[in-house]
Amino acid sequence: MMPKVNVNIQPAIIRWALSQTSAEDLGAKLMDNIKHWLDGTKSPTFHQIENFSKKSHIPLGYFFLKTPPEEQIDLLEYRTVDSTELMNPSRDLIDMIHEMEVVQDWMVDYRKEWDYDVISFVGSLKDVTDINEIADIIRNDLGLGVKWHKECANSSEAFNKVRSLLEECGIIVMINGIVGKNTHRALDVNEFRAFAIVNEWAPLIFINGADSAGGRLFSLFHEIVHLWIGENDLYNDRRYSANVKPNEVICNAVAGELIAPKAVFLERWNSNTNSDIHEKIKELARIFCCSGSVIARRALDNNQIDQILYDQIIAEAIEAYNQAKLEKTSGGNYYRTMCSKLDSVFVRALCESVNSGRTSFTEAYRLTNTTSKTFPEVASRLGGVLW
Repeated sequence: MMPKVNVNIQPAIIRWALSQTSAEDLGAKLMDNIKHWLDGTKSPTFHQIENFSKKSHIPLGYFFLKTPPEEQIDLLEYRTVDSTELMNPSRDLIDMIHEMEVVQDWMVDYRKEWDYDVISFVGSLKDVTDINEIADIIRNDLGLGVKWHKECANSSEAFNKVRSLLEECGIIVMINGIVGKNTHRALDVNEFRAFAIVNEWAPLIFINGADSAGGRLFSLFHEIVHLWIGENDLYNDRRYSANVKPNEVICNAVAGELIAPKAVFLERWNSNTNSDIHEKIKELARIFCCSGSVIARRALDNNQIDQILYDQIIAEAIEAYNQAKLEKTSGGNYYRTMCSKLDSVFVRALCESVNSGRTSFTEAYRLTNTTSKTFPEVASRLGGVLW
C-alpha cells in the first residue's frame, strides 16, 4: 500500500476550483474534505487532489499554481450574457471550445502544408448590413436555391443538406451533445447552442447536439452568417435579453430569411386557410423543414401575429423541448452517431495525413474521440481510405 502524500495547495486555488463546478458534481465526501482544507484543519493528499481534478474536469496542473489561472478564451468575449448564472462559463463549454480549437489548428496546418487556397467568402460581407443582400450572396456562394426546402423531408434532412454544401466549401462542421466521449458531461443548450471560429484556412462551426433538430438547423444558419461577416460567435440565444448586439440581430434575421424567404413564406402563409394559428404554424414548419419557433418569428416580423402570441408559442416550444428531453431514451447505432458528429472532409484529410506518415494513428484517435477499433470504420463510412 502506497503511503499518503500530502500536498500544499493554495486556498485561493481551491476556492477558484470550487467556483468552476458544483457541490453535486464533487460529492458530499469531497466537499467535506474541502471544508477542512480551507479552514486549515487538514491538508489534502495528492490522491484527493487527483480526485478533485477528475470530478471538476480542471487540469491537475492548475491545482499546483500559486494563483488562479487566467484562462484566455477569446471566443467567450462574443457571448450575450444576461444573467449571473451564465457569467462563469462551465468547464464543459471551456473544454469543448479547446477541443474544437485543436481540430481547427490541425486543419489549418494540413491545408497550408498541402497548398490549399484560403476560403475567400470568410469575412467577405464584413461591412454589409442589408439582410436581403447578405442572404442572396450566401445562397449564391453555397448554391442554395430559394426553395431548397422542397428537396428535404424534415429538419434533419435540411440540416444534412446544408452541412454537405458547407463541407464542399471547406467549412468544418462538428456536432456533439457531450464533451468528447464522456456521456456524463452533457452540454447544456441553455448555456450555448453553437459557436463559430473564423479562420480563412479552416472556418469551423460547432453545433450543440443536445438541441432539437429544428434548433440545430437555425443555429447552423446563424453561424454561417457569422463566418460570412467574419466575426467569431458563441451563440447562446438569450431570447428575452435586452443586451442583443447589432450583429446578432442581423444574423438571426438572415438565418430566418435563408430558411423561410419572405416572399415564399408570405405566399404560403396567405394561401393556408387554417384558422387555428398554432396549427398553421405547425403546417408551415413542416413545409419549410424547420421549427415552429422560426415560423412564428417570420410571422411576427411580417406582422402576421403579435408579440403576445409569439411569446406564447416560444414558451410552448421550450416546454415541448424540455419534455422531449426527459422522454428521450439512450441507444441508437454507435457508428451512425459517431459519423454524424464528425466533419467528413476533416476525417478524409486525417486519413490522407495518416497514410503519408504526417499524422500518427494515436493523434487521429485523439482528434476524433475514437479508438484503434472504431476509427477505421468511422473513417470508411465518411469516405476516408486507410492503407
